[in-house]
Amino acid sequence: METAFTAFVEGLSSLPDVEPHVLTFVPGQADPVLREVGGVPVHYLPGTTRLGSLTLHVRERRTLARALAALGPHVLHGQETARYGYVSLKSERFAPVVLNVHGIVREEVRFLSGVSRLRQRTAGIALERYCIRHGRYFVQSTSYPERVFRGETRGVFVDVRNPITGRFFDVERAPEPGRIVYAGSVIARKRLLDLVEAMPRILTAYPGARLRVAGGEPEPDFARQVRERVRELGLDERVELLGPRSPEQILTEYRLASVFVLPSGQETSPLSIGEAMAAGLPVVATDVGGVAQLVEDGVTGYVVPVGATGVLADRIAAVLGRPTEASALATAARERAERDFRPQVAAARMRAVYERAIAERGRP
Repeated sequence: METAFTAFVEGLSSLPDVEPHVLTFVPGQADPVLREVGGVPVHYLPGTTRLGSLTLHVRERRTLARALAALGPHVLHGQETARYGYVSLKSERFAPVVLNVHGIVREEVRFLSGVSRLRQRTAGIALERYCIRHGRYFVQSTSYPERVFRGETRGVFVDVRNPITGRFFDVERAPEPGRIVYAGSVIARKRLLDLVEAMPRILTAYPGARLRVAGGEPEPDFARQVRERVRELGLDERVELLGPRSPEQILTEYRLASVFVLPSGQETSPLSIGEAMAAGLPVVATDVGGVAQLVEDGVTGYVVPVGATGVLADRIAAVLGRPTEASALATAARERAERDFRPQVAAARMRAVYERAIAERGRP
């Protein structure tokens, strides 16, 4: 969400008649702090350190209301439909509120456990329900959120693809044969184990294949399962868990990869797919959420059923083993990204949403 928002602000800043301000909460901070980042004013506001959801973010609502009263915005754009969306709807009295649907809490909670699952079931779902019922404009990158929430809201859903920051479009690819990249958190929802299970079949078809996993491990138990399965399958020399990567390191991974793979069990509109396409990578991903609207099967990559490790392996091996076909997929992926994912394109579409919301609210 933060990565998409950074690219979005990049696009808004390029419009001559738009003055974006960013407001965000910092847990434990005592007083508001204003800084300029890339020419954009960023307001760091005091945020709660604990129990925020249980108190319905009352402190953050008051803080945001004071900041908005001072700024007097024409429109407030909340960047999700839980905490920030709820606080936005509760704090702004005059300007219209537009909400981005980056994820769907009630779908994602199925893959959580422990305290995280309890917190989202007791508070996250309730905040999301409030946003869906009371929001007027919802921005979605694919039509998946509209399908999920159909009949639960009187709001309007508008399609605006998640923008990808310009540096991914500047990647000059130098793919290494057989190099597979997965970029994302090592969590159960992403079903990385399916990709590990597919590796022996991939290696049978393409012996030089190797998998590089770039991402943090917020679920240690699941990461341990992945490592154990890698050892059991004798893949220690073929699968490398790299841990968190810096933006520069991610760009290097995309530059050197031959294919990007996302085997998730649940997604809304994964930004990593847009980043891979902008960098000119063929994509193999599972048919969840709005993925099929991002990856055109057989044109910019392949879409496979969730859990079908054999099909997953065959598609990956096909990309690795057919350089001419892979090159065509890569070219089509980057062309699609140029049309849909450039920050300036997303910003222009979002500006039209703002104008519509402002006109409906009757503000000049």
